[in-house]
Amino acid sequence: MRSTLAVMAAMALLLSSGTALASSDHHPTYVLVHGAFHGGWSWQALSARLRAHNARVYTPTLTGLGDRAHLARPDVGLSTHVQDIVSMIEMEDLRDVILVGHSYSGMVITGVAAAVPGRIKKLVYFDAVIPEPGQSFFQAIAFTPPAEDMTMMPSFPPEAFGLTEPEHIAYVAPRLRSQPMATFEEPLTFSWGALSRIQKVYIHCKRPWFSRDTFLSFRAKALERNWGYEELDASHDAMVTEVEGTARVLRRVAR
Repeated sequence: MRSTLAVMAAMALLLSSGTALASSDHHPTYVLVHGAFHGGWSWQALSARLRAHNARVYTPTLTGLGDRAHLARPDVGLSTHVQDIVSMIEMEDLRDVILVGHSYSGMVITGVAAAVPGRIKKLVYFDAVIPEPGQSFFQAIAFTPPAEDMTMMPSFPPEAFGLTEPEHIAYVAPRLRSQPMATFEEPLTFSWGALSRIQKVYIHCKRPWFSRDTFLSFRAKALERNWGYEELDASHDAMVTEVEGTARVLRRVAR
């Protein structure tokens, strides 16, 4: 009798564990990190689509941008932005995170993964820079900053990011903000070897925008390294202009 009860208890434990794992697989956790000059607002429509499919979605705004533009200071650097996301992940006790970085935030998510690798399930470079150890964002894109002593870099207009529809421009234009120059100039210290166990995916946006040719080198790097790869027939700000397509890709990435 006791052996029968023990077997039944073991089976119940296995079934409950399997149910928990299946539930976890069907409720992915996304942390979506916006690009330069943008804010958490840029993921608004996309995050609603992902949540409609039972995902947990976090859309933090980096210090000095979006609703946190009032915190902009000359000493806000890349390490500040990395810490923004690390702190949020730790305070929310997030695990198995699908960490998505758009554009500039390829730098940020790389730094976050280096800081808390055990909490990250996948790194998703969403039409984003792929840095090498010791590089700043400006170095990664081979950009020479203006000669004048600037502490803030003004945003480009929405059209520069490939937006063409009046409703998209009307949504994005008033929300773009200047960004502390130090975020682009501070180098990132990390090791790709330390991130080797984290799956990586690159999402390439195919349509034109002002820096598309520069970012094609990151697409090539991802392909050379045999990362996961997805394409969107959209401009750089696909999370605004191609919400459904981007949601489908991110759901596919989570599998």
